Amino acid sequence: MTTGFTRLLRRYRRADSGITALEFGLVAAPFIWVLCVVFETGLMLFAEYIIENGTIQAGRLIRTGQVQSQGISQGRFRELVCGSLTKVLDCQSKLHVDVRRFPDFPSIDLPPSRNGDQLSPEVTTQAQFQPGNPLEVVVVRVFYDWRLFTPGITLLANLAKDRRVLTAATAFRNEPFPK
Repeated sequence: MTTGFTRLLRRYRRADSGITALEFGLVAAPFIWVLCVVFETGLMLFAEYIIENGTIQAGRLIRTGQVQSQGISQGRFRELVCGSLTKVLDCQSKLHVDVRRFPDFPSIDLPPSRNGDQLSPEVTTQAQFQPGNPLEVVVVRVFYDWRLFTPGITLLANLAKDRRVLTAATAFRNEPFPK
């Protein structure tokens, strides 16, 4: 009985027909996870670029006085920031716009965007929309609450529950447009 068992063990040690499948099984999960992390990071950077570009373009409308003369509301301004990508980004509930005016650049004093691991109320429920008058300094800040979908990449999260705040901001002096 021991000789048959010994022969079986020797034959098992020499067999290598399933080793490729075993190696793939060990490497596949981490490889797919890394691919998901790379994909999500790229998607997140693309979304941040969209938000930043939209912030600059919409801020230009404030700077030239078009927002003030047309009476554009904060909700409509949020739509202008998102542009045509409202199908990709949830601009209604996750995008927060805070526009504040100041008499000059040294007097800029902005509340923090985060309160620990949450977005602060100053940029969510108490966000202001003050596009300003001619020659006033205006700061436009936009925050997007991004939900991470790849598990285990908490080092990218800066909010609670695997979320990250994507931000964009622009500061400028309004042009001398007619009131």
